[in-house]
Amino acid sequence: MPDLPSPQGAAEAALFSECWDAALSYADLCTAGSAAAAELAREAFAQGIRELREAESATVRSRRSARLPRIPLLLTAVRSTAAAWEEAGQGHKLDPDLRLWLHSEQAARYTGPPLERPVALRGLRDLQPADAELLWLAEAESLPLPLVARRLGLDPATAADELAQVGRLFRDRCHRNHIDSPLDAECRSYARLLDAVTRSPAADAPDDLSRHLATCHRCAEAAACLRLHGGGLPGALTGGVIGWGGLAYLERRRRAAEARLGAGRPDLADTDGGHPADGEPRSRLGRHGPLVAALLVSLLALV
Repeated sequence: MPDLPSPQGAAEAALFSECWDAALSYADLCTAGSAAAAELAREAFAQGIRELREAESATVRSRRSARLPRIPLLLTAVRSTAAAWEEAGQGHKLDPDLRLWLHSEQAARYTGPPLERPVALRGLRDLQPADAELLWLAEAESLPLPLVARRLGLDPATAADELAQVGRLFRDRCHRNHIDSPLDAECRSYARLLDAVTRSPAADAPDDLSRHLATCHRCAEAAACLRLHGGGLPGALTGGVIGWGGLAYLERRRRAAEARLGAGRPDLADTDGGHPADGEPRSRLGRHGPLVAALLVSLLALV
């Protein structure tokens, strides 16, 4: 099992503190036991931090960025590490449903040709780094806007307006990526109507479009990203970016954020993975508190 990387300065130490619990929470969803979750989280965290450092170094040299925000980058590292385990004959450590998903066409989309990948994944990657961080922390991690503003150095008084603007930018990127995808003739014929219907909360989808969305997964996926109203954006974002277990992860983070607020400490890192939504993999972290605590102590020691 690889050691956790050592932080390079105070900024990266803060990154470790913020992101470790997210990676461990998702790793717990992906595995068949808490020991395997800890092993998967540590291996993926080391891989993700290396990728993050390389991406940030490339950004400094070229002044360009085309990467995921920090937390989803680490979550995708968990998923890719789980896939590597499956290929290496260690699949018995993984959740059985995840093992099935890893061999599906849906899983192949996340690593296949760029134009075939989910529009949410492509749309988030297309945003400026600060905008992508704001959208992910507010929507996927369910953090209160004042806390997100403080972490990102934004003015809390204007954070809501900035989030709304970023949401519109994300929508535009997703619409463009949907159009750029290799659509068949029927999907392409509905693209303009889909854009128009999802712009307004009062617009009803025509019957023919509704029937199409009921049978076409990709257009339904795009519709969820284009419809900023109705509360479906967080699920579309997490499902499109990390894939398997996205809704369960979202529910864990929502409950963890509520627990921190209920305790009066919104700045505390989440050390309780919570419970996933019904029908998703169930939480094991609460039943293995000592192991999780020991891992966190080792992480804090490194920080």
